[in-house]
Amino acid sequence: MSRVSLLLISLLPFALSGCIAGNLADTTALPITTINVAEHHADSTAVYWYSSRQAQPERLGERVYTDKQGDYQSDYQWQSGKLITLLQRGTKRVDGQLVPFSLQLRFDSQGLAVFQRYKEAEHILPVTMSEIALLKQRSDLLRQRIARLDRKQQRFVQGYWQQQQLMSCATHQPLRVSDPALLASSAPNGYWAAIGKESQGRFTVQQVLPQIDSHSCLYAPKLIELAD
Repeated sequence: MSRVSLLLISLLPFALSGCIAGNLADTTALPITTINVAEHHADSTAVYWYSSRQAQPERLGERVYTDKQGDYQSDYQWQSGKLITLLQRGTKRVDGQLVPFSLQLRFDSQGLAVFQRYKEAEHILPVTMSEIALLKQRSDLLRQRIARLDRKQQRFVQGYWQQQQLMSCATHQPLRVSDPALLASSAPNGYWAAIGKESQGRFTVQQVLPQIDSHSCLYAPKLIELAD
């Protein structure tokens, strides 16, 4: 089994748990719907930023944190409902060591991979057709998973302490929180992240995310722009 296949095996549980345009100018004028949700398991946390227009996927950013297997981020882009670009970057465990890896895939309008590049440490490794098919399948599974998290209102909310107030990363305004003491105890760096529900300007904490050890607000990965 190739190392890319091993990477796919480690990625798929996140997606499975719980289960050129004719008139581009008109399409881009439609409003964008954005979803920011998260999920936490025993040894891993995943955060998703998903945007769509008229139920058609546009962009998906993903950040995954694990206790022992490494962390990574992904950036997916669709056009006219078809996946056209996938980039991933992070670290993974290989032979007991954490090593950097990066993956780039680009597809034509027919869904065929016209560019592929997988790098692990300093080695360029091949990506098979079956592995590419699994990666495309995972993009669909992730969208389904995000829809379920959205229905369950598992919002990803993050913020920071400023002058004895809990501030929201989204608005940079004070945030009303159901249990501020819980967030205070989990924010040694002044930054906190949690899963919960938002209603009428109030955030109800369901789960604090200690695996996200950050010193600043997190945003959706922009790997595609960096690659271009």
